[in-house]
Amino acid sequence: MAMKSSVKKKPVRKYQAQQSEFLRALDRRYPGIADKIRQAIEKSEREFSGSEHEDSFLWEHSLHVAHLAWKIARAEKKDSTLAGLAALFHDAGKFQGGLYHQDNLPEEEASVRVAADILKAAGIKEKDRQRLKDIIINLHLEGAAADPLTDIIHDADFLAKFGLVGVANFFIKTTLRGRNLHGAIMNHLSKEMTYAAALPLNMRTEAGRELAMKKSTESLDFYKNLLQELKDIHGLSYEIKKRQVALPSDRQKRSAAKIGAFLVMPRKCDRCGGKWEIKQSLEKGVKCRQAVFHLTCQQCGNAYQINFCLPGLP
Repeated sequence: MAMKSSVKKKPVRKYQAQQSEFLRALDRRYPGIADKIRQAIEKSEREFSGSEHEDSFLWEHSLHVAHLAWKIARAEKKDSTLAGLAALFHDAGKFQGGLYHQDNLPEEEASVRVAADILKAAGIKEKDRQRLKDIIINLHLEGAAADPLTDIIHDADFLAKFGLVGVANFFIKTTLRGRNLHGAIMNHLSKEMTYAAALPLNMRTEAGRELAMKKSTESLDFYKNLLQELKDIHGLSYEIKKRQVALPSDRQKRSAAKIGAFLVMPRKCDRCGGKWEIKQSLEKGVKCRQAVFHLTCQQCGNAYQINFCLPGLP
């Protein structure tokens, strides 16, 4: 009896197999542009990682942000297709040239260059090309004039990091960093919970705030339940401390603003079971103000440091 040969078919690109309403709208106005952006992002990510994996984390994130931007723009009665297109480009320069932030250039600056090349080659009108450049550049320029589409992409980018998909991506990133659960909790969960709690306050649009309330609750509930389950099953006991971090005073307001930060830490020293002494400070990082927490065991001197950029609130 002849044996049938088994041929493994390559999976169809997910976004091609089931195009969303956003991608259909984008293709009607800018035919083929989404595929060109995807190819550029995947190429730069492969060059950076040295891997030939088919799936692209950066493209998946960009597409997620674009969907959210499109949804928010529709609710805000703005140009939703243009907002979604700008969102697809917002991280396109992150791995430009196979390097992370090549020449220490903000990724928005590099993203604008990627967008300019793709849009010009696609025959996009100069008016739209300049508009897209302004939207993306304004994402990182301090003191830039208010731009409703920039605000929409700002909100969409933060929203994409939270909720159930945001939580899933947190663990994907944790795996890529080579960390186990304890490493993820000690190094990154304080930041995740702080940003999740502040998410509604970080929004610039009304539609973004409505989405943020739900995603904030989903994220915080998940992480709290995770910590409880780790205690119940594995005996890993963590606690969540709410700390107030005083920001530098605003001379115009003549008052020091405060922001609530979550500090996720072991209840006792993991070496000797001693109590922690906690000292906190505020330091200026390369692009942000960092909350820095120094944990020192009062009994054996075991020490940890937890630090992360504070969310920038409007």
